[in-house]
Amino acid sequence: MHFRLESALSHVVSVLLARFYYVSKRLLLGVLAICSTVSVCFAADSNNPPWLSQIDEIVMIETWREPDGSNENQVRENIGTIQKKFAGWINAFVKRHRIQNHIPEPFNWKSDDGKYWVFGWRVGKGKRKVSLLSHLDTVSPGSPDWKPFNPRQETRRYNGKDTTFLVGRGAIDDKGPAVVTLNALLEAIAQLDSQPDALEEVTFELLFDTSEETDFSTTKFYDANADALPALGIVYDAFWCVRAEKGIERPVFNMRLVANPTEGLWIADFYSAAGPTNQIPGSATARITGTSSNALDAFAAQVPKLYESFGFDDPHYNRAKLTVTRSDSGDVLLQTAVAGAQHGSAPDENRKNGANPLVSLGVFLDGLADDGKLGKNHYTQIADFMTWAWGTRVFGENQPDLLYRYDTIFEEGNGTTYALSQLQTPHEGDMAGMVTLAMDIRYAIGHHAKGWDGSEGLIEGDSLFQSAFKQLVDRYRAKTGATVMFTSETAAGPDIRNPKNPYMSIVNDAYKDALGEDCPMRAIGGGTDAKGNLELVAAGALFTGSLGPPINFHGLNEGAPIEDLIKGKEILKALFLNEVAAN
Repeated sequence: MHFRLESALSHVVSVLLARFYYVSKRLLLGVLAICSTVSVCFAADSNNPPWLSQIDEIVMIETWREPDGSNENQVRENIGTIQKKFAGWINAFVKRHRIQNHIPEPFNWKSDDGKYWVFGWRVGKGKRKVSLLSHLDTVSPGSPDWKPFNPRQETRRYNGKDTTFLVGRGAIDDKGPAVVTLNALLEAIAQLDSQPDALEEVTFELLFDTSEETDFSTTKFYDANADALPALGIVYDAFWCVRAEKGIERPVFNMRLVANPTEGLWIADFYSAAGPTNQIPGSATARITGTSSNALDAFAAQVPKLYESFGFDDPHYNRAKLTVTRSDSGDVLLQTAVAGAQHGSAPDENRKNGANPLVSLGVFLDGLADDGKLGKNHYTQIADFMTWAWGTRVFGENQPDLLYRYDTIFEEGNGTTYALSQLQTPHEGDMAGMVTLAMDIRYAIGHHAKGWDGSEGLIEGDSLFQSAFKQLVDRYRAKTGATVMFTSETAAGPDIRNPKNPYMSIVNDAYKDALGEDCPMRAIGGGTDAKGNLELVAAGALFTGSLGPPINFHGLNEGAPIEDLIKGKEILKALFLNEVAAN
């Protein structure tokens, strides 16, 4: 590519960039930081860069969806507000830094039915397109107690030291990272603006998904516009760096309602806090009723000690916190609260450093029924099924021949996982009159119908869970006489990449340029917009391998380490500048 140089110093810059492409941060970014007569110089980011206020602004705008879609119009309106804010920030940056040659242009896409929506900005004229993809919707807040839409900074212990976190829903998933992508692009074009021809061979793109947590609008965008796929896209909504993602299965088990006991105590209702299937619920609640107020009083007084002394299937199990209250009618309300990571792709992390309230309460209720303290009905039956099939375990250890799998990519301790996430008793629709248990499963290669032949990308076909679950429920019926029905759908198969393929290598080079070391190559459970396209690489924003505290991905008190947001921006900026050097 020929640069039209404006000074001898700019010529030195371009020559050095071409010569030292993919070398080191000092050789690459240090050279670019030299000021020519019209370029913009950037000082190193402080621990409190000005763009943090942009994250604050969009964290305050709620973009989580109710499971029944009842707030869809409000969510879309709020995302539209964020779109306008981004446009305003871009225009202000262009004006403030007198950008003349590389001005981002907006684009907007909606499906014909208006359901799916992505938007973004592009700059450059080249056929080679390099995209940064993020999303602006979030999971539900879980609880208002932690003030999820009141962004703030807190000091938390992280990597062995006190670290400043930006706290709020979306801080790390994925509003904070979305703002990082915006500023990485803006800083890159400011450094390149003195070279009018710098983007003749490449186009930079920011793409924002509006429904990643529910419908994956980006996937629909690419399905409808095959030529829109970039030469390289970074899905900035995961870890540095992802070389494999597990398959995703979303089963629903259901049992018909049966008659309640006519005497004693029984479960009148049992449910989890409503939310998406891929989020471990914020709470679980059981309402205990009966024919004797004295018996209810005695149970209410006794149940805290019963819970505290209850023997779960693992002596090291972290039981969820139990709260006991009384309803106006005198029923006893048992409620357990979530702790730790809430992402459905990592129930092992939640079990290790937190608690799944639905699991804790369900296994406990099953124990109370077995001991004769609660009469049997549909709720005790579903609790028994939960306990028998999974208990508190998350890798399928209770039924290993059907449920337990790991392999050379998703190794032992990182194999197929099962997150029990939703329990409801619908009163309308196809499931009316049923108790329904929904799960989020992230599965290893051994649970896929088609084996892995060593090639790259998405393994086509469906999982083996239709067969596995039929055997599971048949086995349960033979044991108890109870009928459990199920529906199950494979959302996606496992996606496996060569860590040294051209796409992963470019990302690794940028990571190494910025931080001086290779990027860790991770096999994860999370499903990202990168699934199914080799051109798309899931990389960042997390530098840790953990979704739990102090990050709390999908959970209460979600937070982003500010130092990691800053490091991520430097890597993405290095990626853009490397692309210019390469061309």
